[in-house]
Amino acid sequence: MSVKELLRRWPSMLFMIFMPGAYFLVSYVTSDAVTTLPAEVRTADGRAVLQVLDRDFKALYLAVLGISVTGSFAAMTVVRPGMAALRRLRLVGYRAAHLLTARLHVLLVITVTSTAVFMALFAPLVTLRSVPLAAASLLLVGLTGVALGTFVGLIVPREFEASMILVAAAGVQMALGRSGADAERYLPYWPGIEALKSAAFAPAPDVAAMLAQGAAYVVALSALSYLIWNHRTRLWRR
Repeated sequence: MSVKELLRRWPSMLFMIFMPGAYFLVSYVTSDAVTTLPAEVRTADGRAVLQVLDRDFKALYLAVLGISVTGSFAAMTVVRPGMAALRRLRLVGYRAAHLLTARLHVLLVITVTSTAVFMALFAPLVTLRSVPLAAASLLLVGLTGVALGTFVGLIVPREFEASMILVAAAGVQMALGRSGADAERYLPYWPGIEALKSAAFAPAPDVAAMLAQGAAYVVALSALSYLIWNHRTRLWRR
């Protein structure tokens, strides 16, 4: 059912995957290639301020913005429709966890695809110290977006308001990160961004801890989504 729903909306899926990539590419190639700026990143000696190319630093946040919006919007689109049909499936014996897990598997395919698209654009343009770490970081950002989009899609009744919340979460993260504000660390995409900075600018000893923290955010949001999903698809006894 989830695959059928996605195939029915295939123009929207292609738009969500490739539109952010096109925006990223245009923004990168039209940026100044020589301007540098100070950026605070984690290094082996602790946090340090390094001079990095402005367009590379901007490209990092544009990639995060694109993947997070793709993952969160896809999740919101997948988990919202078909509640009446889902309750009928519950009546014939399907568990709530089975029904949500099936949809999350489809979202995993979308997230991996969008990550591969962005890595195909990101890696040739930005000098990376570790391509595997960059791919893992962007995948973590996508999974965080899926978890956040699932959660918001289940608790916010209308798509417009849910969409604005998801865009705001990614936009505020980008704005705080570009300005170097400490408040960025309290937002959900921060662990993936820190790991991506390590992959691009300087190796950090605690990058595994950053990835683990991001994975913990994904697990926590997913657990909350399962609880809400179970409540939304519950069956009442007469």
